[in-house]
Amino acid sequence: MQRITASDFSGSPQSYIAQLDITTEEIESRWGSGDITWDDLGAWITFAFRLDDEALVALVREKENAPAHGYILTAIGNTPPDEILLGFMKEFDIPHSRVVHKGFT
Repeated sequence: MQRITASDFSGSPQSYIAQLDITTEEIESRWGSGDITWDDLGAWITFAFRLDDEALVALVREKENAPAHGYILTAIGNTPPDEILLGFMKEFDIPHSRVVHKGFT
């Protein structure tokens, strides 16, 4: 897994993979500060990565008014969501018990 800038996390389609029970402090201790990105909803804390299989993923969280604890794992491309989730969890070294919610429809 390689950290990339949020601006390099681009393309389509973008899929929301899972909500993970992970803290900003936990991510920052390993990868440094997150990037701040903006969309129509406001500011987001974004940590973007390229997995070993070249999949692009990001952990995102609303900066000011996050509706829930943790981060949303999102991905760019057509790789099946379960493959993305399993690959991310293995490379990030977190257990499946940290998955709060899978899939968003």
